[in-house]
Amino acid sequence: MGRSALALTVIIIALAACSSTPSSSSGASGATGAQRTLIVGTSNDAPFAFHDAGGTSLKGIDGQMIEAIAKSKGWKIQIYDTDFASLIPALQAKKIDVVVDAMYITAKRQAVVNFTNPWYSEGEGIVTRSDTSGITGAADLKGKAIGAQTGTVYLDYAKTLGASSLKVFDSQAALLQALQNKQVDAVVTDSAVAGYAIAKDPKMGLTLLLPNPPHFPGTIGAAVRKDDTALLAELNDGLAALKKSGEDLTILKEYGLGETNRAK
Repeated sequence: MGRSALALTVIIIALAACSSTPSSSSGASGATGAQRTLIVGTSNDAPFAFHDAGGTSLKGIDGQMIEAIAKSKGWKIQIYDTDFASLIPALQAKKIDVVVDAMYITAKRQAVVNFTNPWYSEGEGIVTRSDTSGITGAADLKGKAIGAQTGTVYLDYAKTLGASSLKVFDSQAALLQALQNKQVDAVVTDSAVAGYAIAKDPKMGLTLLLPNPPHFPGTIGAAVRKDDTALLAELNDGLAALKKSGEDLTILKEYGLGETNRAK
């Protein structure tokens, strides 16, 4: 869904993980002899970066990629959950070191954070109730009540579609629930997220439409603070190794994506 969305940043040493404020700009460098801890920001949204109730490890496309990179570097991961729109502010406030949550690389975001090299790409989807007729693409949303998630590129896109009303929600779950409850006629969101949710629970009674061609295909990366060049370099190095081994493709396929979604 729109996420599109990732801000990666500073790595702190394991001793500093006990503090409420991460270290400022140490990047991937920590005290010699101590395991480095990477504080990963996510909105806990499947299929990108989510975790079980214990919150000990990340699953999902982005989650498993950052876990693989961390393992190759000998880092420990600490998970920090917040809503999607708060991820970049949390990064800038040094509450987290990295955002890993299907964040699209956009010029607006690049003005305030640095992105890694692209991880993968995917586009938007339009979700309707399965009993809805007359909506087959973005042009049909003119004059309709539509929904989108706050802080996402899909919200910006939804504003251009000529809807009779536009309702904004804090999470993907709330967005789809509003559609089920007939608060909106359709929602514009991330195709991978919506497809995963619908496949997992067909009783939702929702249908995913994939515009061809998509308005985005969005390119996704991880974001770090502007001054965290050391961490940025280490993340790019780990990503290159992931792509070389083919592990990135294995992860993409696990969540319904494939070769066409691999970052070039």
